[in-house]
Amino acid sequence: MRAYKSPTRLFAFGLLGLLLLIASIDVMFAHWVSTEPENTDGVLTTRGHAQQRGDIIWGAVMLGTGTALFAGAFIELIRREPQCVIAAGGIEIPMGKHGQDVTVPWSNIRDVHGDIIKDGFDGSMREQLVIEVLDTADLPAEPQGAQWNGNDLQVDAENWTKGVGEFAIAAQGALGHYRRVDEIKHMEAPSLTWHTSVEAAGDSADEQIAPGGEVEAEDADVEVEPTDPPVEPVMLKPDESGRSHTDAPPPSDVLLDDTVSDDVAPDDVLNGDEAAEPSDPEETKP
Repeated sequence: MRAYKSPTRLFAFGLLGLLLLIASIDVMFAHWVSTEPENTDGVLTTRGHAQQRGDIIWGAVMLGTGTALFAGAFIELIRREPQCVIAAGGIEIPMGKHGQDVTVPWSNIRDVHGDIIKDGFDGSMREQLVIEVLDTADLPAEPQGAQWNGNDLQVDAENWTKGVGEFAIAAQGALGHYRRVDEIKHMEAPSLTWHTSVEAAGDSADEQIAPGGEVEAEDADVEVEPTDPPVEPVMLKPDESGRSHTDAPPPSDVLLDDTVSDDVAPDDVLNGDEAAEPSDPEETKP
């Protein structure tokens, strides 16, 4: 995340500088709005000469101030250098000599939060990004755009494009991520050992997995009974009388009675008709 100076404020400064430039030209030369020095028929009087000297002085001040404001705002709008950056190694702030970037590493940061603190230069209440550091030895003693309060580095966050609260929350998340990663790097991997035993159904059999990955069985006697072959389906076919019968021979356990009368149809016997009756009741044997 990056925080820049507010472009609205920079545009306002540039507009103010431009107005001062126009006013300086009016005061010194044009006199569009300002009053001309006292003169008589175009000849400056003694008082007019004094007024002219004063107009030149004021015009020069406005010209220099307007030029500085306009040029500074124009350059800042074009370059758009960040005022604070949350990077992988820490928080980068242009607080070094001549505005050089200085990185406060995550390992040297205790906490980050936002606050509204009284400015030590002009006494105004301004938004500050407070960075609590562990060691200040490697950081500038007189940082630009910031100030020290003990081990707290207070960075001026007034008129940033990002609110100081939003920026502080993002910095806290990055700090927590760094601490979790650093803790994982220094963590020792635990050693794990597995022992597995398998008991077969019926007979007890213990199987142990050897260190080489082979399975060792102890007294595992398992009997496997053969299974019956699958039974093929029997198709029924109709004969000339319209009844259905099978092509397969009758089962061996079915006994046919030799005393069956000739009046009983063979199809009735083959189809298992138990209620077949002879044509003459007298021929039936008791």
